[in-house]
Amino acid sequence: MIKNKTVILLILWLIFTACNGQNLNKSNAFGDRKDAILNKIPIPENGFSNAVLSRDGSLWFSSNGNGVFHFDGIKYINYTEKDGLGSNQVFCIVEDSKNNLWFGTQNGLTKYDGNQFENISLPFQDTSSIWLDKMYPVINPNAVHALAVDDGGYLWLGTAGGGAYQYDGNSFQPYLRKIGKKQEDSLFHNWIPFIRKDNKGDMWFASMTHGGVSRFDGSEFTQFLIKDGLSEDQVRTIFCDKDGNIWMGFNGNRNSGLTVFDGKSFVTYSQKDGLCNKRIRAIFEDSSGNIWLGTDLGELCIFDGQKFSKFEYKGQTYTDILFILSDSTKNIWFGGSKGVWKYTGEEVVEMTINK
Repeated sequence: MIKNKTVILLILWLIFTACNGQNLNKSNAFGDRKDAILNKIPIPENGFSNAVLSRDGSLWFSSNGNGVFHFDGIKYINYTEKDGLGSNQVFCIVEDSKNNLWFGTQNGLTKYDGNQFENISLPFQDTSSIWLDKMYPVINPNAVHALAVDDGGYLWLGTAGGGAYQYDGNSFQPYLRKIGKKQEDSLFHNWIPFIRKDNKGDMWFASMTHGGVSRFDGSEFTQFLIKDGLSEDQVRTIFCDKDGNIWMGFNGNRNSGLTVFDGKSFVTYSQKDGLCNKRIRAIFEDSSGNIWLGTDLGELCIFDGQKFSKFEYKGQTYTDILFILSDSTKNIWFGGSKGVWKYTGEEVVEMTINK
């Protein structure tokens, strides 16, 4: 009898320690790192620009001038140029199948393998023309504004004026340079602020220089413009929902709104339909199928398929939202220039603090 009790207690102890070990590994991505800070993340001077969920369950946030922040839910580490990051101005982040993190920066591409940073320059494009000197850094073909990984493991980059590149780890293949509107210097300077892979594995590219949206099926590009059904040709962001519909947000000019493509036709929701703001910077679908919309000049908004409504918590609304994503436990994170918040489904928790 005593022997059986001992065996049972031993089994229970093993289960308990195993479960606790799993939880620890999930919540602490830093191990024994001494530079991890136990606190809320300080809001950078110019705010946050983007975020991504890593495979280990931790979150990475890019900022407009203060590098990147790695947050495991309890502690954070801030990486900057002093640590090897290519620039403190970081626009986008993506993780590849080998768990490498890639950062799109003002000075090109940076790879982080978990131990060290490697800075990779893009094929150089001259920025010395009179028009580019006037527009810089808004139009900078050597800056990376968008990143995505395709099903073949290739990295795609969108630049701020030099079109797109496909990167195989050794060389860059240019695409989409000569689309959109020619600028004052008679060149295109195609600015691609966002790239998204859809449910079929096709890659979608947004153009902010009147190039509309382009789809790459692995063999060829198909360009969609206003004449094809887009509400506007300055596209800022793209999202693919669970049903494969492609949602597009625009810069807010002219007749733009929220446009969705079902593979056959385009439908646009305008402010006449209740759209909260037509200058859309972030699109996200939650587990209930609601579409969340973040704007940089308006309030966070939710579309349930029938109506649009501002997202509020205890009377507070949230503005200047540049990214929206969910974590491994379906909490929704959103943020931008004013901070980062986590929505648990019941409450909103502010995850940042003013310096």
